Amino acid sequence: MQHNHDLKSETNRKKIKELVEKKAREIRGYTPRVGVFGVTGVGKSSLCNALFGKDLAKVSDVAACTREAQEMTISSNENGSGGIVLIDVPGVGETIDRDKEYFELYKELSPTLDLVIWVIKADDRAYAVAEKAYKEILEPNKENCPVLFVVNQVDNVAPIFDYATGIPFWDMQENKPLAEQEANINKKVTEISHAFDISTRYIQTASVTRKFNIVETMEKIIEILPNEKKYSLFREAKEDIKNEKMEIEAETGVWESVKEWVGDAWESVKEVVAEVAVEVAKSVGKKILGWFSKKF
Repeated sequence: MQHNHDLKSETNRKKIKELVEKKAREIRGYTPRVGVFGVTGVGKSSLCNALFGKDLAKVSDVAACTREAQEMTISSNENGSGGIVLIDVPGVGETIDRDKEYFELYKELSPTLDLVIWVIKADDRAYAVAEKAYKEILEPNKENCPVLFVVNQVDNVAPIFDYATGIPFWDMQENKPLAEQEANINKKVTEISHAFDISTRYIQTASVTRKFNIVETMEKIIEILPNEKKYSLFREAKEDIKNEKMEIEAETGVWESVKEWVGDAWESVKEVVAEVAVEVAKSVGKKILGWFSKKF
């Protein structure tokens, strides 16, 4: 009888392990849809290149005059699995005639997106229409699809030069703004926070041309995403901007998602989940194997 009981227990353990492995693969292989919002000239394409290694699809003059969003699927895997869908979404506020069309486009797209990166030019101050679009369409769905506002081109925030000395207000050696310019950048963040009624947690400053805060932008993206979607964005990030902080956040998301999926049965299966998690870490040679051991 004991022998049969042991066989049954081992069979159940094997089945649980297979289910956990399958769920983890689903989470790790998810293909996220990312809407990149913003008016022409804010640097959407260059930001996507800095984050994911690809420009947004070039839009023809004809296509630019339609209400169609431009989609592009990219993948870091040679076999094309996983991947990410980047969707270039026209920004409201450029022309009154187009705003109604773009509002309808936002309503259609919003339920299909996992993340919105809304790029704002650092010297832009016209938020009224964008604020309306955010509050009416995107904010109600922010739990499923968070919105990160990226203030780009912050190196152009005044003052740029001390005209008395000709010295720039950007620290070239440290690649960051000096005190006076940084104070004005912080004012910009506060201004956007008030305009859209959002926490500064969802606002990130950057300068793509100076490669400033690109890593921090990706860290912020992974931070604000739901657990089950963190890994897919980390997976598709450019290799040269990935770091251990992102990796741990992404891996945490995978296994927290598995835990949520297991639900009330967690206490009885957590040892199997730990076994699978450590095997995954070993198989891909992750530096965070030690973290896995502590986590489980």
